[in-house]
Amino acid sequence: MSFHRKTLSLRLHKASMLLILFLKAQIPLFCRTNRKVIYCMKRQHTTIYAAPSQLYFRGRTHKRPSRGDLPVTKGQKRMKDLLVESVLEGEGLHKVLTYLQEATGRYITIADYRGKIYARTGGNVGASPDDHYLPLPCAESDDHLFYEPQTRRLFYCTGHGRKNGYIIVDDVGPEEHDIFAEPLEEASLAVKTFFAQAHTAESAENFHIHNLIADLLIRNINIKEIIKQANFCLDLNRLYYVCVMEPEQPLSEREMSLLHAHTKEWLRFNNLDIICTIWDKKYFVFICPTHYHEQTLEVDPGFEKHLANITRHQRDIKAKFGFSVSFGVGQKYPLPELHRSYQEALIALHLAKLTGKKSFVKHFSDLGVFTLVCQQDVEQLKRFCEKYLGKILDYDREHNKELLFTLRAFFDADLDAREAARRTYIHINTMRYRLRKIEELTNLKLHKIEERANLFIALKLYEVLVATGFLTEE
Repeated sequence: MSFHRKTLSLRLHKASMLLILFLKAQIPLFCRTNRKVIYCMKRQHTTIYAAPSQLYFRGRTHKRPSRGDLPVTKGQKRMKDLLVESVLEGEGLHKVLTYLQEATGRYITIADYRGKIYARTGGNVGASPDDHYLPLPCAESDDHLFYEPQTRRLFYCTGHGRKNGYIIVDDVGPEEHDIFAEPLEEASLAVKTFFAQAHTAESAENFHIHNLIADLLIRNINIKEIIKQANFCLDLNRLYYVCVMEPEQPLSEREMSLLHAHTKEWLRFNNLDIICTIWDKKYFVFICPTHYHEQTLEVDPGFEKHLANITRHQRDIKAKFGFSVSFGVGQKYPLPELHRSYQEALIALHLAKLTGKKSFVKHFSDLGVFTLVCQQDVEQLKRFCEKYLGKILDYDREHNKELLFTLRAFFDADLDAREAARRTYIHINTMRYRLRKIEELTNLKLHKIEERANLFIALKLYEVLVATGFLTEE
């Protein structure tokens, strides 16, 4: 009888232990974080856990189980998988933001690798393009977490690459940021998935626009077929012009992409029907339609409105990013002749640079005599340069001399041979000897204004053609 009593007692004890474990699994667990109580409840289809590593149950402290130790039964999925699924199902970052705000009790911002904001709690991003971007830390280490004490912001980087992004938590104390690591890691895969999709869509759009602009400016194909295939409002009966923007200092690939994204948003914000692309990894090329007169509805022949928009864009870039940029602007043409406007914009840009200008907006029509000269075909310009500079270039190449460099210094010094010698660190007699050699090779006299003007124009044209890639420097 005692044996049966012991067996029954043992079974009752096991049953009571199982009942206690079951009740513990169903009763809410409480966790203390940021002076706020957050519930961690097991539900039938989802499992929501709070951020801190310590859980409090009935006055006793229990170590929070790791994610790998949590059972995943039928009908239950980990939060990481649920967040990824919400992104894949086209819900964007809404559930990710909701989860992170509940888990941290802080305002959350999600931005891409450039700092472009895609989602934010506590209100809209803002109307101005400048409100859509925030500065990111320069940390390039393998550590995903970066704390910025000046702004009290905690940055979580999902990875270093164009398909990654940042989760930013506001108002985090210096001793608090470690407790947010777990929910941030939980949401990182969903954020990475979202930006992989966004990057693919953006790359496809940029690729399409780049090919469209290349077809218009370089490739000799049927313009009508381009317009049929394009998703942009291009009109064969309308005039367009090309604008080329170049940063004055070299920018990284990330900075170029950042400036490109900001420029596209700036154009949309200002209702400008302009398309743009990154060109040769150093320029930004814009295809701009003409304006119509408000009263007569005829094409506005002037460039005042266009130049005002360009100057405003230049000023906004400097104010937001600190980048100084310069613009070259071509003249208006119908679409089949738009390549001429592109050449003119490049010539205006580089000719102004060669004269020492900085952070400028230069229209092709403001180049003086070069406006008339550069309206000729590029091949004619090459022949003009060859006629006046060919023998100088041949002599420099054969004798390893610097006559072209000497001629450039002479013109830059306003025809002052002594000043040119000082700038080039050579003796005045050496300078004079080289100038006489130039006269001998070209059969021209530098004291005659007409012959001197031809040499000056040929030299500047040669430098512009080399800078724009129309001519290879030998």
